[in-house]
Amino acid sequence: MTNKNVLIIANVSLFIICIILILTLFEVKVPTTGMSIVDKEEMLCVVNWRDNYNSWTDIDSCCLEARKQLTCVKEQGYYMDKTVQWRCQTGELSYWLDSKAYNYCNKLSVW
Repeated sequence: MTNKNVLIIANVSLFIICIILILTLFEVKVPTTGMSIVDKEEMLCVVNWRDNYNSWTDIDSCCLEARKQLTCVKEQGYYMDKTVQWRCQTGELSYWLDSKAYNYCNKLSVW
């Protein structure tokens, strides 16, 4: 009885692997599970000083300067057809971060 159960389990496993290989052969996109999708867009940091907006490519320095600000709130804004979701501000100077940059900054020791 045990040998028969092992054969059934092996056959079912081989059948599932066969189906996966056939789907891969025909390049069928199966939905991913969880948060396994990789976001390939670059992180965005925008500096605003008296209505002058400039993109800042050095994310580490941007995180350091954004952390120095008094407030950091979730607020949606737009910069050159891209969405930024976080604004860190003191006075007239503000740093706008998208979610990817904000999450990266949160993982740094300066935050």
